[in-house]
Amino acid sequence: MKSKQLKNSNHLNFLFEEFSQRINKNNLFCFQSYQYGHIKLQRIHNYCEKHGFILNHSTINTIQKSFANMITSAFDYGVGENKLNNKTTDIKLQLTHVNALPSRSEQGNFIIIELGNLIEDVRYNLVSLLGKQIPCYDILHSQGYNLAEHIRKSNGTILLDQLAIGLNDFLQQISSNEKLPQSLQLGLLLHFPIKQNELNHAEILSWSNRFNCPDLLNQDFIKLFYQSIKQYILYYEINLTACIQESVAALISVAFEYPNTLISLIFNHTFQLSFVEDIEILRSKNFFQQIKLRALYQTILSFNFQFIHSNKSMKSHALFQTLLTSIDIYVMNKLNVNYFDIFTCDSCLIEIIRLLINELCLHEQLLPYTLWLKSKLNQYGSICLKFVSYILQGKYSKLKLYLNKLGLKKIKKINLIYMEYICHIVIRRSTRILSCLIACLSDRYNEENLTIAIDSYLYRLCPIYQIYIHHDIEYLRKPWITMFHFVNATNKSYLGPAAVMGLQKTQKAMINQDDNISHLYVHKKRRQHTESTKLSYS
Repeated sequence: MKSKQLKNSNHLNFLFEEFSQRINKNNLFCFQSYQYGHIKLQRIHNYCEKHGFILNHSTINTIQKSFANMITSAFDYGVGENKLNNKTTDIKLQLTHVNALPSRSEQGNFIIIELGNLIEDVRYNLVSLLGKQIPCYDILHSQGYNLAEHIRKSNGTILLDQLAIGLNDFLQQISSNEKLPQSLQLGLLLHFPIKQNELNHAEILSWSNRFNCPDLLNQDFIKLFYQSIKQYILYYEINLTACIQESVAALISVAFEYPNTLISLIFNHTFQLSFVEDIEILRSKNFFQQIKLRALYQTILSFNFQFIHSNKSMKSHALFQTLLTSIDIYVMNKLNVNYFDIFTCDSCLIEIIRLLINELCLHEQLLPYTLWLKSKLNQYGSICLKFVSYILQGKYSKLKLYLNKLGLKKIKKINLIYMEYICHIVIRRSTRILSCLIACLSDRYNEENLTIAIDSYLYRLCPIYQIYIHHDIEYLRKPWITMFHFVNATNKSYLGPAAVMGLQKTQKAMINQDDNISHLYVHKKRRQHTESTKLSYS
């Protein structure tokens, strides 16, 4: 452990030394400028460390132990709607009602509607699974677009009707190219936190910034949407059989190509985590009916982090209160997010970076005062995803457009180096906290190699994000795990609902087959018992 701590500590020092060398190269022929630049970088580093943005190995160990306790507590007292005890848990485990991973034998054509993606509001897909024992599928037709604000933020009936009208238009476009069967299977992928008690039941718990239909919250979204479908789609029989959330879709879709995928993490606008768990562990706690899942050996659970910021959960509240900076608390209140969101999600990290730059401009003269005062850095949302992405990659030449919009046209290269260092510090803190959670979950598996589905826009666009996570996992992993394979889940999520609907047929066949085998086994055992009894008394 000491060698690992030393390695991790050296990596932190290496980052500072690397930026010191870059400042040296920037001021190659002026020792005084180099000395001044190095002193300012040291002051920036000290400020970030003093205010809690740089985590030491002792803090990391504390985080990992706390996460391990949270997960254990969740399994003991917080699965589903468990009311067997009065104990509260820091986080809840939700049953996703997806009880197997793809076997690649799934076949069929499925309509998938994706709602709430950050890139586009709604997308309709016709996905064909070919069932050839290899990752084989086709996207036969696809169409996506953004919705008008009066549809996204209105009465829920308007949104549902528009989705049904869009589905009808999509089906008409397909039918002109190829013949569709009269009966169609439809699946939903929702990019919002949901609560489920069945696979074809979903209650949206909260909306993203672009959507706001309050009357649909905590309602049976599937049932209400089906009413709109019956009203606007007359020539097809639509069977709405599955609804899954973003992290489950990511896990299933990546597992379709990488069978050993056991964990998925999505942290675009909210933090979501799903993972595969052994059915026997949950059976022992009486969370499943024995007959229904007799043929299944694993299920997928997801964490519900929605209420973790409540101070009713004293242990997690105490942990996170020691990690939160004043900037974190401000952003939490402004964006109404929870503890995990604030440390991981793209929108939160970008805003934290902006505010930290402002703080350092004010206290450590990161930028000349007049330049900073006239800029738009003080405006919420003035720093965008692309700006952070380019600066983290050191692609300063691509920042001109964004710097002009910020009013920083005359900024010097040395100041951009300081900004890049700040971005690294914020991202580094995020990856270390994420890695603690991944390490705690991976401890549950007796696997040498684990595949993890992962996605966020910053993670996708910034290679250094991926490098940091790999390094941190190497520092925290257990000795028996030889490799973590991180697979970006982007542009694959549509496979999730399709594979789940294909799995439903397989699961039913497995359960029926297992029922028959069990029935035969019981009769055979009774017959053997009778014969042996006779022999013993003869």
